[in-house]
Amino acid sequence: MITDSFDPKSAEIVKAKNTIPQKDKELAHAFFIDTFILTFSGKLIDALREKGLIEPLDKDLTIGSAAYKSPVFHIPNTSVGVVLSGIGAPMIAAIIEELTTLFHARSYIVFGSCGALTALPEGHIIVPTHAYRDEGTSYHYAAAGDYIEVRNAAKLTQIFDELGIDYVEGRTWTTDAFYRETENNREKRVADGCLCVEMECSAAQAVCDYRGLELYQFVYAADSLNGEWARRILGDLEMDARMRYFFVAWEIAKRIE
Repeated sequence: MITDSFDPKSAEIVKAKNTIPQKDKELAHAFFIDTFILTFSGKLIDALREKGLIEPLDKDLTIGSAAYKSPVFHIPNTSVGVVLSGIGAPMIAAIIEELTTLFHARSYIVFGSCGALTALPEGHIIVPTHAYRDEGTSYHYAAAGDYIEVRNAAKLTQIFDELGIDYVEGRTWTTDAFYRETENNREKRVADGCLCVEMECSAAQAVCDYRGLELYQFVYAADSLNGEWARRILGDLEMDARMRYFFVAWEIAKRIE
């Protein structure tokens, strides 16, 4: 059963250090990146690059899967990296594993859209406090359980309070099956206190807990599952808004360094 998947007593067969090409390891050694901002928006990455807000560390240094390779960026004159992550629990787990192996980074700031399960306005920021583990990845990094605590939620809300950023905090529902978010399961999660549904939080936290890393994750309400589904700003967020969320992540990076 999936609840028996966590095996802390034996070593991994496939290790990130063995799958990363030697040339990438050698290129990465030239850079000190302690914190990474992970985004799921290729449009945002393109806009940041065009505005000169991020630069590639090296034109030949990339990260990703066989499906795609993304450059590793950084914010100029900082030790903060920026990377486009694939969507979903397995992808973000692999990205965190590989970035940690390449750069020995210790902190990850993750932000992206989510589906609102309650009457949250579009664009509103949610700070997850606990994530329901409706995915498979986290069960290989943490003992079985319904929820995983998002450990740095209180630190994140403190930063948001200092910055005067409006937010709400509560539980989130992490799932792999976005076309099987059923009405009954929605009601169960809402009864538990879940405010939103997304695809990475529980896995990212489990990986960071297991590897001794720090995770800071926030999401913003895009589509609505509160009653009939409504697309709202899903996939169609204005670039100014995407930029604002990036600058929020950058402010978090400044404060945790």
